[in-house]
Amino acid sequence: MAGILKVDQIQNTAGVNIMDLQDDKLKIWNGSGYSEMSIPGALIGIKVYTSQTGSWGVTSTAGGSGTWTKPAGCNHVLVYVTGGGGGARTNDNNYRGAGGGGGATAIKYIDVSNVNSVNYSYGGGGGYVRNGGRGGGGGTSTFGSYCTAGGGSGGYTDNPYEGGRGGDASGGDINLPGGPGEMSHGSNREGSGGSTFWHKAGSNHHNSSDGAANTHGMWGSGGAYGYYSQNGFAHNNSNGGAGCVIVWEYT
Repeated sequence: MAGILKVDQIQNTAGVNIMDLQDDKLKIWNGSGYSEMSIPGALIGIKVYTSQTGSWGVTSTAGGSGTWTKPAGCNHVLVYVTGGGGGARTNDNNYRGAGGGGGATAIKYIDVSNVNSVNYSYGGGGGYVRNGGRGGGGGTSTFGSYCTAGGGSGGYTDNPYEGGRGGDASGGDINLPGGPGEMSHGSNREGSGGSTFWHKAGSNHHNSSDGAANTHGMWGSGGAYGYYSQNGFAHNNSNGGAGCVIVWEYT
């Protein structure tokens, strides 16, 4: 049975090793020296742009913008762009409320071999309103001119009595609309905000810190609602969540 050919035994016609292991890295002969091997399609990094975190109850609504700069060896990116969530309308009387709509999400695979940088923005979350008006709309998120994800609309408990509409996405290989917020016209329930690809806010009735966190939108989801004359401090947590831009970087 033939033995296994070692990497440092593979030689080209000039008698130089085609591949060599140096500094614990596999390198290939380029004609005049060794350079690191690049495997097409390999994931080399992930960039996350948002004011959200992975912690429960961290409820930022702030949007932002900046520039993604291509790292060395990157030729393609897969981007997820999610708009901001709409704020809820909360009422002190009869439990009535309307959740904000969720931000849309655009997903796109992009050849960036001839691109050095791309401007991005992630939309802020809309603010809640209490006992009057419509919740604030979420902001739009973008990755250059490649794709756009709109924010969700705010909830509204006056005529036409509706939870916020979800945002629309465009330019992606996959375009996912945001989920609509729920609306309670009666006095016997509290409801959730519109969902995103990442998150969905729930309802709250009892006076508790965990319950208050339930109703705040995160990662672009719409703000939810509860009976806040009973739960006085919690209406401050009915805002929509900020959106996000996530960039997966590949060779």
